Amino acid sequence: MFLGAIDGAVPLAGRDRVKVVPPKVLVTPPAVLPPRQAITLEGTVDEVSGRGPGVSRTQLAELRRGSVRAEATLDLHGLTIAAATPALDAFLLESARLRRRCVLIIHGKGLHAGGVATLRELVVDHLAGPASGLVAAFCPARAADGGTGASYVMVRA
Repeated sequence: MFLGAIDGAVPLAGRDRVKVVPPKVLVTPPAVLPPRQAITLEGTVDEVSGRGPGVSRTQLAELRRGSVRAEATLDLHGLTIAAATPALDAFLLESARLRRRCVLIIHGKGLHAGGVATLRELVVDHLAGPASGLVAAFCPARAADGGTGASYVMVRA
């Protein structure tokens, strides 16, 4: 019956769809880090967490649980402090420009550096200091994402 009903039908000559061009996002990347903001530090030396103004403990707990998915990852393994600092700055600036909500920074536990977690200390100090204008909160990652050898960072929009 269906074939009988469409007998003699002719396909349309062209497509009548209009191409939709996505709007361009006019976000100007900052050339330098924004001004510092106060970061409240919590936890132990090995498991330091920090939260900026306007971030509740509930939001920090969600970040710590891994409820907020990391949208990008930066691996600092094997870098010196001199090389890791500009890489961290560039990554955070790019993440803010792309409006990423959460990122993962892998810095290691310091197991191959004589038990001294130099990069972890650098990352925590940098997130709570010079880069604090880009940071809403940070905490150690879940064990599946690296544990104390990595940090979740909630990027300030």
